[in-house]
Amino acid sequence: MNEEGIPIFPLILGSLVLCYFGFEVNRQRHKLRTIFNVFDREESELADLLERWVEAGDLKPYVIPEPI
Repeated sequence: MNEEGIPIFPLILGSLVLCYFGFEVNRQRHKLRTIFNVFDREESELADLLERWVEAGDLKPYVIPEPI
């Protein structure tokens, strides 16, 4: 008997491979974010506020004086 239809095993195997790939990409993204994300939300809001003050002229950036 020649069964015609969609082969189930390759579809299940392909789905598992895609799910694993998506899981691995998400895991690596999370790992990189925890390593390189040095600012929390509050700290980044403070940094944005300080940058706006510098751009508006209310705050002057610190300049290291050159040695004499």
